[in-house]
Amino acid sequence: MSMSSTSIHSSHDRKVKYRAILRSLNSEQENDNNEQRMENTAAAVQEVQSLLAEGGVEERVRHPGENYLDSRVLKAASDLAISCSEAVSGMENNYDKHEFALRISENPKFWELTFPREVPVICSLHGTFAPTPPEQRPRAPRRRVERQEAAALKAPENVERLEKTDEASELVNRVHRFITRKCREGVSYYHLVLDPTSFTKSVENIYYVSFLVRDGLVSVYTNEEFGLPFVKPVTTQAQRNSDISDENQFIVSIDMERWRKLISAFGIESPMMVLKT
Repeated sequence: MSMSSTSIHSSHDRKVKYRAILRSLNSEQENDNNEQRMENTAAAVQEVQSLLAEGGVEERVRHPGENYLDSRVLKAASDLAISCSEAVSGMENNYDKHEFALRISENPKFWELTFPREVPVICSLHGTFAPTPPEQRPRAPRRRVERQEAAALKAPENVERLEKTDEASELVNRVHRFITRKCREGVSYYHLVLDPTSFTKSVENIYYVSFLVRDGLVSVYTNEEFGLPFVKPVTTQAQRNSDISDENQFIVSIDMERWRKLISAFGIESPMMVLKT
């Protein structure tokens, strides 16, 4: 086996592990045990670090799909960490006066034991050693220090770009969930992506589906009955057995005129996917 073939197979194995970690983190959102969620999140982060140590820089450049899955896993882990910290901080200040009174009534002797252990108050009848008070020296006036005005805070320029990247990743996840729920038996590609009310949303849907095809989460095939491209989700078992290549992608070239012709030809009156932002 050549070195390039070994690199591809190792990249595929890492992608499968990334997806397994991502599914495990998503399932932790429904776990009510906060301590267990924190332990599972820490274990997932350690496993991701071990996966990062396996591949070199050149291999990451040849397989950018790993970087995308790694960012999704870290995003899910950070969301879990935030929810765990909020749950802990929300329980710190809870005070139930009825429970406090119940504890006092159940343990009356506990409150009596604290008083004998208190340190006795020390009282001295002796005066000071020096009969005359110390001489008070005049204090020098303090100098007023002119403070410089604080410079105006400058926000980093890449914050808006990062927020847009997180928003795009969330929209891709919503498209994947929609296809998994509604299109298990396959659905027409053009009916899925075309939005008769907006050309811009149609182009965005085309790109979102292309990202899912690239990552091996959905497949595009030709329907034998209609002769048109259809879309259906890829099962978890199929993702593990298939050798996903980073070059697999399906993007349809479209302009305003073709968009109108396709909507008219297929009789599309309303969008199939409505992604709420």
